Amino acid sequence: MKYFFTTIILFVACLVFSQEGFELGYIITNKGDTLKGKIKDRKYTASAPNCDKISFIDASGKEGGKTADEIKQYCKKGTQFFRVLPIGLEGKLKFAEILEYGDVILFGYTSNSFVSTTSEFLSKSVDKNKDGKPDAKNLEFFFQKQKDPNSLMKVKPKKFQETALFFFQNDTALIKKIEDKTFKYEDIRFVVKTHNENVPKK
Repeated sequence: MKYFFTTIILFVACLVFSQEGFELGYIITNKGDTLKGKIKDRKYTASAPNCDKISFIDASGKEGGKTADEIKQYCKKGTQFFRVLPIGLEGKLKFAEILEYGDVILFGYTSNSFVSTTSEFLSKSVDKNKDGKPDAKNLEFFFQKQKDPNSLMKVKPKKFQETALFFFQNDTALIKKIEDKTFKYEDIRFVVKTHNENVPKK
């Protein structure tokens, strides 16, 4: 009996630890099917998301890996959304987080070569930075017009103004602030959020 209870305890412990780091969410397959379950996209809680592969436990409890070639996007906790994008010179598919969504979508991608950062840090970076500006050092950013999938463009720090003028060309007030450098590359998330909030008012 003693060994029986020991075995049960070990079994339960294995189940608990095997699911450590998993969070409720769903994936959308390349066929367009939505599958609910649990997702783990980082090896450690404080590490950057794994940009090539996630672990997924489906409704039946079966665990398996999902690559950016196999699914279109995934969501964690109903608040963090990741979409597959072609990134780099070779256009390899990676998971990038949707930081702002609207007329212009802002994607953030953290590669293994960048300093580790969590989504919580990204969402609160405006509050933590003494200048009130988001920390853009550890991310690659991409713009995309919501209604134009082919408009995806990487935003390079030195070409921020040029790229922003193209994507926000109809937002006169915002363009003026970008041209007089009131808003810079470090303000990228705030800029996109401001533009998307302005669009419905027109």
